[in-house]
Amino acid sequence: MRVPGKLGLLAVVFVVCSLAGEIYCKDAEAAKNSEPIYVGAYSVDHEYNIVTDECLKILSTKKILYGSRSWGLVIGSYVSRQTKIKWEGTGSKRVNSKDMVLPADVFKEPKILNFIFDAVPKRWLFIDDFLRKEPWNFGKKIDGALQTLYYTGDKEDMADSYFPALDALVKDFPNVKFAVATHDINADGMALNGKVQKEDSDWNIRGGDYSERVIKTYYGKLPIFDMRDIVSTRPDGTVCSFQHNGKTYRKMCREYNVEKGDLIHPNTPEGQARMGKGFLILLTKMFCGDKIPKNLNTPKPEILK
Repeated sequence: MRVPGKLGLLAVVFVVCSLAGEIYCKDAEAAKNSEPIYVGAYSVDHEYNIVTDECLKILSTKKILYGSRSWGLVIGSYVSRQTKIKWEGTGSKRVNSKDMVLPADVFKEPKILNFIFDAVPKRWLFIDDFLRKEPWNFGKKIDGALQTLYYTGDKEDMADSYFPALDALVKDFPNVKFAVATHDINADGMALNGKVQKEDSDWNIRGGDYSERVIKTYYGKLPIFDMRDIVSTRPDGTVCSFQHNGKTYRKMCREYNVEKGDLIHPNTPEGQARMGKGFLILLTKMFCGDKIPKNLNTPKPEILK
């Protein structure tokens, strides 16, 4: 019996193993015979049947650390409604350099712990602190880790400091599964605040370039949660996109944000469902691989074809 699914939704950081900075699988032969873990719109629309009751029970035994901003709340809402997996948030508290919020013993039992970080520089490095440092040392306690990131006035490119930090985590914590996510995107039009949300926004342009770096760097090396593809593609396969300086970029399909909404969250039932389903498919591929078909033949990301 599958999880009921009229809806679907999320972002990330999971791993398998590594050596001397090169990411590889503990079981090289198994890696050779399996396809890369990639979850985009195709998976949401065609692969949700792999999220079985059996796999959900397996996921409910895992300890997973997930850092995000508000898109994580959308995912958590869906997962909490549709499954019995324990999802725990941090309420109104935000992780920052003055208050790390999380208690050291928070992983006494299995759960997905979603911490929300403040929009501060180097926020993508808080997860490094949680895995490596006292009093948390989560690197010795958890099964998986992920975070979803977006630009918010940052001058530096996130990938320049985040990718090396992620690679080091993969190398130093071979027992933790990490994944990496693409960037959030927005829809265009008149937003709730009365201002026009443009398609050529920083999220869609700079975030789109970041998303391409994620895919080109980590496809076949780490599981990829392609949020950008999930919310810019309709179930019939049509894509919401635009041209900017001769290059094609993605934007969120308008039907995934509520009418007269903020245009930056996938908050309609359809948008939430796409993100939630995508997140559950990602976890299923990561932690339930021996229970799903060996050759799903998930298409490669468009930019790699």
